[in-house]
Amino acid sequence: MTTDSPSYSPGLEGVPICESALSLVEGEAGRLTYRGYSIEDLTLPEATFEQTVALLFDGELPNESRLSEMKNILRENRILDPEIVELIRQIAKKTHPMFAMQAGIAMLGPKDNDFEIKVGSIRQRSLSLVAKVATVVGVIAQSLEDRPYEGPRESESHAEMLLRMITGNETHPDGHVHTMDSLLTLQADHSAGNASTFTSRVVTSTKAEPEAVVSSAIGALSGPAHGGANEASLRLFIEIGDPDNAEQEIGKKLDDKFKIPGFGHRVYSVKDPRSKVIQRIADQIIQAGSKNDDYYKIALSVESVATERLGDRGLFPNVDLFSGCVFAAIGIPIDLFTPIFVAGRTLGWVANMEEQWASGNRIYRPTQIYTGEAHRPYSNIAQRD
Repeated sequence: MTTDSPSYSPGLEGVPICESALSLVEGEAGRLTYRGYSIEDLTLPEATFEQTVALLFDGELPNESRLSEMKNILRENRILDPEIVELIRQIAKKTHPMFAMQAGIAMLGPKDNDFEIKVGSIRQRSLSLVAKVATVVGVIAQSLEDRPYEGPRESESHAEMLLRMITGNETHPDGHVHTMDSLLTLQADHSAGNASTFTSRVVTSTKAEPEAVVSSAIGALSGPAHGGANEASLRLFIEIGDPDNAEQEIGKKLDDKFKIPGFGHRVYSVKDPRSKVIQRIADQIIQAGSKNDDYYKIALSVESVATERLGDRGLFPNVDLFSGCVFAAIGIPIDLFTPIFVAGRTLGWVANMEEQWASGNRIYRPTQIYTGEAHRPYSNIAQRD
C-alpha cells in the first residue's frame, strides 16, 4: 500500500544524512574508529592531538615530517588579534563560557560573506579554526580568573598551550599533557549524526563562512542534551561526597527515575569505548587518597549500581561518566569541561565541513508532516468572536 505522506522519524532517528569517511561508530560492537584506526590506538602514550588532526584531514597517519609540519601549522595559526582577545575577555565575564565561545568564534569571521568564491581556502581556514578555538578557550579561562592574557608560545604543543592557559601553571605533572592530548582526540569526532556535527553540515550547506559553521555547532553543543554531561556527572559526585554513600544514593536516584549523567547513549548499546580509554587514563592520573580519587570511586559505584539496574536495557557508561574526574585531576575548572570539548570537536566539525563541500554541498532541505488546520476563510476583526 502506498501513501502520499512521507514517513516520519522523530529526531531523524535512523535516517542517514550524508556519506562520510571520517569516523565510524559501531554501537552494538562498542567500537569507535577514525579513518579506520581505533580510538584506543589513537590515545596511546606516543599519540598527540596533532597526529589526529593530520589523520582526519589527510586520511592517513602522518610520518615524522608531516607531523612536524602539522605542529607548525597549528602554532602559526593560533595567535589572536589583541582586539579580539580583549572582546572575548569582556564577554567571558558577562555570560556562560559556551556563549562566550560562540561569540568569540563568530568574531573571527571576515568582513565579507561569500565563502563559495573562497572555497579553495577551506583547508587553511579549517586548520586556522582548530588552532584558534583552543586559544579562545584559554582566553576565557584567564578572564574568568582575572589573570592577565598570556597567549600561545612557540615552544608549546597544542595540549601544552591549553593546559598552561587554563590552569596558569608553567609546568605540568607527568602524564597531564598526554591526558589533554587524549581528551582532545577522544572528542574530535563521533560520526556526522550527532547534533553539533549535523549542525555543522547543515550550516555548511548554506555556503556559510567557516567561522559561522563552527559558531553554530558550538550553539548546538551548548544544549545540555548534547554537551555538558561531564560537568553534570562531576557535580553529582560532589553532591554525593562520600564514596561509602554512593551505592545508596544512586539507588535512591534510580528509584526516583533520575537520569544519571554520563550513563547511556543513543548509539552505543554496550559500554562506550571512549569510557574505557578514560578509565585507563584515570587509573594512571588520579592520585590515590585525593578528593578526585573519591569522585572516581563514586563514579565506579555509579557504574556498578546503574549497570546492574539498567544494563539489560542497553544502558552503560558513556565517555562523560568518568571524564569529569580526569578533567578535574589535571586542574580544569568544571565550567571549562565543555569548552575543551569544543576545542577537540572543532576538528570534526571542520573536517565534516570540508567533506560536505567535496560532496557537492547540496543544501539540506528536509520536508515536514503538516498537522495544522486546512485552508480557512479569513474574516476581518469585526466579524470575529
